[in-house]
Amino acid sequence: MLKHLLVANDFSPAWPRLEAWLRQMPALGCRKVTLAYVIEAGYTQAPELSHREHYEKQLAEAAESLANDTGLAVDWTVRIGAVAPELVAAAGEANADTLVAGSQGYGRLRRFLLGDSVLDLARLADRPLLLVPVHGDAAQLQDRPCRPLLATDGSDAAAGAEAAFLDLLPNCGKGVVVSVGRWDERSEAAPERERLQAHIEALAARAGEAAFDVELVGQGRPSEEIARVAADRDADLIVIGRRGRNPITDLLLGSTAEAVCRGSDRPVLMVPAP
Repeated sequence: MLKHLLVANDFSPAWPRLEAWLRQMPALGCRKVTLAYVIEAGYTQAPELSHREHYEKQLAEAAESLANDTGLAVDWTVRIGAVAPELVAAAGEANADTLVAGSQGYGRLRRFLLGDSVLDLARLADRPLLLVPVHGDAAQLQDRPCRPLLATDGSDAAAGAEAAFLDLLPNCGKGVVVSVGRWDERSEAAPERERLQAHIEALAARAGEAAFDVELVGQGRPSEEIARVAADRDADLIVIGRRGRNPITDLLLGSTAEAVCRGSDRPVLMVPAP
């Protein structure tokens, strides 16, 4: 997990913020980065199509700078087409294990804006997607081990996120697992809490010597409680599951996963259901 990243670069003013975060990724086991820029085919004025060499030069310079600063192996690719599908295809061709994109952060009205391309990418991605806030007071990794937070409900849809969290833990400081349920002190609600406790105990057994704390929240809006615990625990990274392909409608994030992405001021790693 996070060993080879396919990183979307749009040459916007947000790139230096994303680049700064990437410089810290070797601490999480990253060894290779592929930078990708997509020229949108069909753009009405389409000056980019005749400027491909310009973007190739910019990507090559960005790759060289990142490689020199981090020791990572860095390459790059320029694609033509629709942004999200091309990034997904590029990740597959590069055999990258994770996609990375910058998200726009909080606006003045405190509404989180993913942007159409990033939201499409989140819905289409066939592998984990790391969304890094690039505006506002987004959390950055400090001079200490990363503190990951896993949000899980113990369902099959969370299995990929749980595996990713356990994979990250050996390179991290103490993590935290949070689960938001629908129970209170009533006896009829006890089975759900007991199921989650047993599920998390099984996760702890799989984690071995890597430790994490646990917070079981009986009531509340899941996305808000996840954000609250992430802030209380000073988490650097939220790991959450994403629903897989719906054969009738489309690719769906799931309401909680999308709400977490829209409302988080720190990086979110979304992992598809197995």
